[in-house]
Amino acid sequence: MDLLNLNSFLKLGYFLKYQNPTISIDISGVNKALYHDWDEDALIQMGIQLFREAIDADFETNRLHAVPLSGGLDSRAILSLLLEFTEARNISTYTFGTPGTFDYDIGNFVAKKAGTQHTAYPMTEYLYTMDELLDLSKRFQHQTILFFHPPVWEIDKRFKDHVIWSGFMGDPTAGSVMPKNPSILLEDAKDHFLNKSPLRSDMLLNCPRTDLYPLIDWDGFNYNHLSYEEQLNFRNRQLKYIVPQLLYPEYEYKTPFLYPVFFNFMLSLPNKYRKGQFLYKKMFLQHFPCLFLLRTKKNLGLPLTACRFRTKSRAIRIKIQKEINKILPLVVNPSINYLDFDWCLRKRNDLKKIVYDSIVDLKMRKLIDWIDFDTLWNEHMGKKKNNAAALMILASLEIHMKAGLVLS
Repeated sequence: MDLLNLNSFLKLGYFLKYQNPTISIDISGVNKALYHDWDEDALIQMGIQLFREAIDADFETNRLHAVPLSGGLDSRAILSLLLEFTEARNISTYTFGTPGTFDYDIGNFVAKKAGTQHTAYPMTEYLYTMDELLDLSKRFQHQTILFFHPPVWEIDKRFKDHVIWSGFMGDPTAGSVMPKNPSILLEDAKDHFLNKSPLRSDMLLNCPRTDLYPLIDWDGFNYNHLSYEEQLNFRNRQLKYIVPQLLYPEYEYKTPFLYPVFFNFMLSLPNKYRKGQFLYKKMFLQHFPCLFLLRTKKNLGLPLTACRFRTKSRAIRIKIQKEINKILPLVVNPSINYLDFDWCLRKRNDLKKIVYDSIVDLKMRKLIDWIDFDTLWNEHMGKKKNNAAALMILASLEIHMKAGLVLS
């Protein structure tokens, strides 16, 4: 058994040795010398033109089109362009999540403003079942943590015959993972990658974090053109974690942000235009104000044009709410994606039973006998620690093995 690869799953919620068979990210066309003397207006016009070409390249008139709509910018950008090709009544959208959060409330709000055929899926009403999780494990190629998904069987009923327009790679292409201080050494970037990954759970490891470095892929590209941090994110997080969770093999997806000419344009921009996704926001605010002047998750539920004082005040308020909720959960944390798993693992019987039964079965395998399963569970249920991520990683591993994963 490859203990290092197993440890990568325990650390990150996905296996680092995985090689995605269906999609690739090619950065060989990035050239930082191309646009260094272009002015801002010319870049804005070029960016919109190329993104319009990306939509046009994949749009088919006599097809059913669907856009998973969140509170962010990428799905909104796709929807804005699709509305140039067809009427809103010909576009289906859907949003899922927890009512009261940015993703759920704003996604529904944007759909209403756009006038699409919209379906909302409140995850607070969705019941997890082992059968659906076993099916999802196969769809995910036994690769990533489970539980972070929409009600897939319901979406199958409604949208399986649709072309699904995915915002995959929108934010990263625009500059969301560009570091403030790029690493000069690849090893430093690898450490940063492991340390900053959202699901990091060092408590489950039985090896030093540095032992995982050889499993982290990179493109061998000059870091002066594209930072090591971005290269590692593209090759590892995006292809090994996001794609298996987002792009199911049995659906027909369109990924316009990967349209090569647009993709190379965005990555070749001078860094000042990618910092904070500056040009990306400018492009769509200028050309599609109807949807892009609406509030967004990217700006804490405020419009992109909100002043810095409003944004800072909102950030302070959300931080205070989070601290209060640790003691007395009265208000939904608006930044939550999917569900508040910290709370739901304690209070929701469907999730609690599946996770508990799975970690009990995993413990019986004696596969990772360095982990104290009982302490992890009891600490969480007793509100001594938030071990939700670690517990769901362990439960996912067991479900993957039940679904056919072989750890070689």
